[in-house]
Amino acid sequence: MDLRKYFILAAVGMIVFPACDNNGPEVENKVFISADSYAPEMKIQTDEHIGTMAYDLTLGMVSPLERDVRIVIDKAPELLDTYRNAYYDATARLLPETSCNFGRLEASITSSSVSSEVLTIEFTGLDKLDYATNYVMPLTIVESDGVEVMESAKTIYMVISEASLINTVADINDNLAWVDWKDKSRLKDMSVFTLEALIYANTYANEEISTIMGIEDNFLIRAGDRNCSKNMLNVAYGKKIDGQDLNSRGSVKVEKPLLETGRWQHIAVVFDNGKIDVYIDGKRAGGCEEAKVENGETLTRVDFTTGQSVDGTNRPNEDEGRPRAFWFGYSYDDKRDFDGMIAEARIWEKALTAEEINAENHFWKVRPDSEGLVAYWKFNDNTGNVIKDHTEYGNNLIGDHTFLWVNVQLPQ
Repeated sequence: MDLRKYFILAAVGMIVFPACDNNGPEVENKVFISADSYAPEMKIQTDEHIGTMAYDLTLGMVSPLERDVRIVIDKAPELLDTYRNAYYDATARLLPETSCNFGRLEASITSSSVSSEVLTIEFTGLDKLDYATNYVMPLTIVESDGVEVMESAKTIYMVISEASLINTVADINDNLAWVDWKDKSRLKDMSVFTLEALIYANTYANEEISTIMGIEDNFLIRAGDRNCSKNMLNVAYGKKIDGQDLNSRGSVKVEKPLLETGRWQHIAVVFDNGKIDVYIDGKRAGGCEEAKVENGETLTRVDFTTGQSVDGTNRPNEDEGRPRAFWFGYSYDDKRDFDGMIAEARIWEKALTAEEINAENHFWKVRPDSEGLVAYWKFNDNTGNVIKDHTEYGNNLIGDHTFLWVNVQLPQ
């Protein structure tokens, strides 16, 4: 008999089982719940009053049969203690029946197939729960149409828990992101604005500069420069002077406090008709009365929508004197990246006050429809290389390649 091995990676470990060819005996064949985790967590943002969430589930079989196989799943509240012991969650409570408005769930694995159609399981009333602890509803296979059930993949424990304000962030080390402009209307020629971001630096070990966000020679938030510490926050800006090829430049360097590694920090840069204020972790850390450039003029307006693409792509190309573009983790060249993680990047068309910056949970989350918010990249997309703009303007970020997505719980 031609034996092959099939593998399922589950939260309970690696399961290895044999399967036989279509002419072999059926006794070794088994059905199972197909899942990456057998205790998947559905995170609820309680402040968003989300009452309903759905989970997609499929059932599998080791090898196909020449007939359909009907499988039934049902709630199994009697297995709550099994979950508590297996996952060291002694305070977990059973999800109320009022949140599980479904009966027995049926699916079929059709002949010559090894996978069922998708079962969508809907949980309701989740905004009415007290999230002092986790809620669990075990679901288990109760009928399998004469095919043996794989015991180690027979049950899945649906876990409902309260989400942190931030649960996923992007690590942009060795990556970068640019704006895929759909609506530039609110980010051109800005005389009043605020830039914000949460950053977590692994190191500030770049040759000179670690770029956070902005436009080289225009308005750029970065750490380090030739004449300052590598972890000194630096707002570099420039103004186009008539008759000159290069911008006349200026900068605000924040000597104290220096940026730190190994922890999350909130930065905010407020621009108000030529005046710059810088906040680190909600405290004013530096600024200038006027954003003067080298020739004595004052920067009074900034256009964040510059940049050009070539060859039919939307990636900005700054070669051959083309305009600089708005980037995360890049300025001038690829030696000025940011070695760390980023979250909650925003652009406002107003000058945030110290009170607004220090409002409850402001570092971690704001409403996408907040007055004056014109770009909002949460960096929590958890897949691919696109960072969604959560405002109505839809100016998403595009990464050079897939981001490294990191699970976090913020605030800690």
